[in-house]
Amino acid sequence: MTTVAVTCTHLQRDIDDYRDRFAAAGLDLVVPDVPGQELAGDELVAAMSGVAGVVAGDDAFTHDVMAQLPDLRVISKWGIGLDGIDLPAAESLGIRVTNTPGMFGNEVAEQALAYLFALVRGIVDVDREVRAGGWPKPVGRSIGSLSALVIGLGDIGRTLASKLRTLGVDVSGSDPSPEAATWAQGASIPVGDAASMAAHVDVVFVTTPLNEATRGMIDAPFISGMREGSWLINVGRGPVVIGSAVADALDSGQLAGAALDVFEIEPLIDDRLRSAPNLLLGSHNASNTFEACHRTHGAAIDNLIDGLAG
Repeated sequence: MTTVAVTCTHLQRDIDDYRDRFAAAGLDLVVPDVPGQELAGDELVAAMSGVAGVVAGDDAFTHDVMAQLPDLRVISKWGIGLDGIDLPAAESLGIRVTNTPGMFGNEVAEQALAYLFALVRGIVDVDREVRAGGWPKPVGRSIGSLSALVIGLGDIGRTLASKLRTLGVDVSGSDPSPEAATWAQGASIPVGDAASMAAHVDVVFVTTPLNEATRGMIDAPFISGMREGSWLINVGRGPVVIGSAVADALDSGQLAGAALDVFEIEPLIDDRLRSAPNLLLGSHNASNTFEACHRTHGAAIDNLIDGLAG
């Protein structure tokens, strides 16, 4: 019997609902202990011993790790981001890699909007002050009066842009791909260089994947070029945004506020971000709804089974 593993913690949480699917496909399922958010190095090698396929979370499948896994044939990534997998190494070792695009664009877009409402209306600060005995009356902004730039027009970015337009927000986008340009033209959304366009909007949303072009792109010079008193919301990948630059901009008032659902290092250990003013902190959890998880569970398992069969 072929042995497969599930290291994605979201699927591990619901694994009893899916054991029959693995069994029906003739697969012997192992569920390794994942103490944190993902496995890496020797822990990942040990967990993958004798495993032919895996439904993976954010595990670090480096060349060194995969070279020690002669039985591994398929990595079925739960979710979209493949930045934790050395794709050229996987190809050279004959390991098939799949992911599940289009599963939770709506959910992540909803979370981005939740951050927007909380920031521009001061919802979290008001709650804290009322609990402390205060009765604040902050002056907010009307959502329909805002302009926004969405950096990254994949499934999440397109869904977010559409929702923002429905709310009356003046939306622009930035994404170098031809597919994004075609979509934006059809949606009548202007696209261009991110840094140039960020200077003219109230809110910058980051929904881009992590790659060599986007790593660290939202840095101190980028933020200093944003409109003074604007907001920054990242629901994409943590290393796209330099956390120290966000903290500096919040301290100086260059940014009126920010929301970070993801970080350069997770779990968050940066005390400057924890203490920064007007900053909402997430836990890389924007996609985590009941409906989205079960959609993605099914797609990732299908990818695994199909990959092993092929």
